[in-house]
Amino acid sequence: MHESMNILIVSSVRRDITNQIKTYMKKYEYKFVEIYDEYQEIKAYIKQNVPDMIITDICLEGGDGLTLIEYCKKQPALENTKCIVLTSALSTALIDLSYNAGTDYYFMLNQSPKYIARILERILDSYAQKKEYMKKQAGMTMEQKQFLFDSALENDVTRMIRGIGIPAHIKGYQYIREGIIMAIKDPDILNYITKFLYPAIAKKYHTTTSSVERAIRHAIEVSWNRGKLDALEELFGYNVNSGKGKPTNSEFIALIADKFRLEYHMKGYEQGQFSA
Repeated sequence: MHESMNILIVSSVRRDITNQIKTYMKKYEYKFVEIYDEYQEIKAYIKQNVPDMIITDICLEGGDGLTLIEYCKKQPALENTKCIVLTSALSTALIDLSYNAGTDYYFMLNQSPKYIARILERILDSYAQKKEYMKKQAGMTMEQKQFLFDSALENDVTRMIRGIGIPAHIKGYQYIREGIIMAIKDPDILNYITKFLYPAIAKKYHTTTSSVERAIRHAIEVSWNRGKLDALEELFGYNVNSGKGKPTNSEFIALIADKFRLEYHMKGYEQGQFSA
């Protein structure tokens, strides 16, 4: 049984794109509700029904979408609701204001309905993962929550480094995984990679700091030379054969750590907080 998602669509005019989006959204069971009422009536509906996602235009009858999103983000019961802007209005200033208000994603009406649907389902994926994580936390002690966070983090990092082609049998595999996890929990450690990060890994694995540094370097070279190019290009944002060279140890670890910190922040479970 797929999870049910309640999606509210708010606009001052009817948009044909709404029905087009629906045809491409298949991952969950959806209940779509469209409202074209006055601003205050929209707020009252949202407060009473607590949708999983709100898709709003900028211009509404008697109000605007950004103020509506700000309102939602201030309501404890709505703090996890995903807020999406779908509009024909485009300006850098407006987009900035939208994200400052708490918007999770900003779409233009001329974008492909199939593309919009795909991104919406990705956003709902993180929403579903977050709800599942919070269910697991219910009734747990702080130590149990810490264990849950650490286990999820280790599994996610392991999948990532396997996905970019670092073989599990080489020493650098364990060292890179350890370094990424340490950098996620404490970003400042990368400012002292030779003074703190390498020695901490060396101590855990009963080896030397220089051995850790060399093994990590070797693992990166293996990944770069024999890894999965599509995964590397997606992660590093440029063609791995473009001549820019391999990243340094610290660049490699920092980039992956930053990616995880952003993803975990979006999901709402951050180290030491265990809250959304």
